[in-house]
Amino acid sequence: MQEHLPTDLKWMTVTLGSLIAIALAWAAWQTIFFHEDGKDAKGGVEGMSEIQLMFNIVKSVVGEGMLSLPAGIAGGTGLLAGSLMTVFFAALMGYTFSLMGRVCHVTGERSHKDCCAKVADPWLAQSMAVVLFVKTIFTCLAFAIVISESFARILRFCGVQGIMATSQAALLLMTFFVLIPLCMQKQLRILSYTSMIGCLGQVWVVFTMQIRYMDGSYIPGGQFYSTLRTQDQPNFTAGVIYWKTTVASFVLLGSLSTAFIAHYNAPKFYSQLQDASPEKFRKVVIGAFSFAMVIYLWIMAVGYLTFGTAAEGLILNNYSEKDMLMTTARFAISFAVVFAFPLGFTGLRDSMMSTFELGQEHFRSVTFGLLSVIICGACSFHDLGLANSLGGAVLGAMITLIFPAVLLFYAGRQSDSDSSEFGNFEPTWAAAAVALAGVVLLVFGSIIVLMKKFFPEALHLPQ
Repeated sequence: MQEHLPTDLKWMTVTLGSLIAIALAWAAWQTIFFHEDGKDAKGGVEGMSEIQLMFNIVKSVVGEGMLSLPAGIAGGTGLLAGSLMTVFFAALMGYTFSLMGRVCHVTGERSHKDCCAKVADPWLAQSMAVVLFVKTIFTCLAFAIVISESFARILRFCGVQGIMATSQAALLLMTFFVLIPLCMQKQLRILSYTSMIGCLGQVWVVFTMQIRYMDGSYIPGGQFYSTLRTQDQPNFTAGVIYWKTTVASFVLLGSLSTAFIAHYNAPKFYSQLQDASPEKFRKVVIGAFSFAMVIYLWIMAVGYLTFGTAAEGLILNNYSEKDMLMTTARFAISFAVVFAFPLGFTGLRDSMMSTFELGQEHFRSVTFGLLSVIICGACSFHDLGLANSLGGAVLGAMITLIFPAVLLFYAGRQSDSDSSEFGNFEPTWAAAAVALAGVVLLVFGSIIVLMKKFFPEALHLPQ
């Protein structure tokens, strides 16, 4: 049998990188030469252009979690098999994301709770609001922990010592000077500019990985090979695997099931799109999720083809600390997480105000109160552990699949709903299929988290 080598797929990584470069060039062209500000029809409030909304969605979807995808491939899944899984999840999650915009259009509402209350029972609407609230708490807490740890390392790299180099001090500094000003913004349009910067930072991370893959700095005899720990050195004992699947493939499935989560902000994204319509929103979502999908495919390919089965859960940890180019990548991902925090926090604040039915007069107090809780939690805890992972698996499946399916079912049954929007097939069979997929992901996600915690040998993972 012919052994596949890491260099055999250079064409694949170059193609994926070229697609991202073309997409960014097109977005820049549209932003510079065809950008027009507009106002919505309800209150004269400026909305987001399609390009601004696309960057906000991409930044909400693509986070630091992309750095764990190469390990999902290395754990026992063929690269091409994993790529097909990624394409499937991108299509499924993009469909349910755009579905929320269509539900908002039909109901005339701007939140999961209000949409559900319009077409179903109030208790179900309240349950959705509570689940969204809990999920976004975990999301923001995870972001805050990453920010605290990343910038503490950056400060120490810059020579800062003592209490100012602790994770708590780093987080407090970032909170006062960056997070508070960003989180106080009511309009997501303003955050689109920081989202653009964050997206560029994430692209830079994968671009630097592409350079190191192409120049061979980490192959045996390469510039940085001898500076790596033994466990971080590339391992291609069995060659590059293309189509293999094992029980450990469920680790990648678990990662992908949460990799495209941004659905808690979908209603707000739709409501703040200029001249919003389901068709216009659908086009933006297709562009955003396609961009995110290519980023995921790119980093999976480059990370795995550079380090093979040695790829760590945080792929940047594989690279040498003496590699200045990869140090810039660590800076970039840290700032990208900072710019992602306000978008996740917006979902948290909106879900809390919806759950407890708070008016806009409480905007400032809710913002400062929630930020205080999140920051205190991140200063006290540095590992969310089993509860966070299990909660993410369960709540993520509910928010991305089960809730949209339920809303589709009820909205399609309403006699006064726009029948041309859903038709007869979608509210029944399509809703059932999406809900079933959500239940399967919920069950498998929970099982995988528990197995990783208590029976890692069953997944062929290190204990």
